[in-house]
Amino acid sequence: MIPYMGSKRGSAGKIYQAIKNMEPDGKILADLFCGGFAISEYFYKQGWQVIANDSNKYVIGLLKKVIIEGLPEKVVAKFISRSKFWDVMNNPDKYEDWYVGYVQCCWSFGNNQKTYLFGKDTEPRKKAGHELVINKNPELIKKLIPNIPQKYIDGILKQDNWHKRRMALNMVSRKLKTRIYELEQLQQLQRLEQLQQLERLQRLQQLEQLERLQQLERLERLERLELSSKDYRKVKIPKGAIIYCDIPYNGTAEYKQDSFNHVEFWQWVRNKSKTNKVYISEYNAPDDFKRILSFGRNSTLHGGNNKNQPDECLFTMARAGA
Repeated sequence: MIPYMGSKRGSAGKIYQAIKNMEPDGKILADLFCGGFAISEYFYKQGWQVIANDSNKYVIGLLKKVIIEGLPEKVVAKFISRSKFWDVMNNPDKYEDWYVGYVQCCWSFGNNQKTYLFGKDTEPRKKAGHELVINKNPELIKKLIPNIPQKYIDGILKQDNWHKRRMALNMVSRKLKTRIYELEQLQQLQRLEQLQQLERLQRLQQLEQLERLQQLERLERLERLELSSKDYRKVKIPKGAIIYCDIPYNGTAEYKQDSFNHVEFWQWVRNKSKTNKVYISEYNAPDDFKRILSFGRNSTLHGGNNKNQPDECLFTMARAGA
């Protein structure tokens, strides 16, 4: 999955099990607001065919890049400055769709796809940590913290990959108990690690196909997985497929796209429920819907603070098909 505001990463298992209990024979999931791909990935790994859609073409471009081709680490491991971030945000046509999606999701504050990840005062320290971990260049960190013991720098640099160097920087940070602690909190690198984990879907699918096919000309898309970027109402959904909708929650932070019409959406669900079972994640639903799951969780929409945050719920129509 990719880093995403309001991600269902922590609750994907609960949602899967609730839907599976209701639909024991289900085999196809249409995830119409797939966002960071958390739900789609979970169902995919359980053997379901998945139709993953999101109106944000840049996020879908990033998903296709990660799953089908893999990320060019030399590109995505570069530090994105504030000026670069705003150039990508304001001039997306200058860049490939996947790269715009990467910058939006991995280099925005709280994955909100709107504002830069770091404050102006913090950016130099984050860049120093990034240079040390990724490029093994200690010069910036020495300028920021002249008295940092060389043995700590050497201990970080001797690690044989940047994942280990980031963990070593974390240990040094905690040992020194100085502002270097901010250096190790390299959110963009943590998010990159999440993206690299998603690439395993590519390897898994290639093995599955190689077992069945003698000739594989080109992997245009993964079997059992279809990715699209459309309005949710325009996605072609097979009759009988299970539909899951993680819509922008009413009354919470909006995503980068235009405001979402909740009234129109619920009416669409009523109509679609005549041919497909539809499940919706929200805090509340109209009276003709029933709640089948409720749980609390931390959310980037609320700054990771559960205080006064309502429980998340999973709804379906009380009288589907009526």
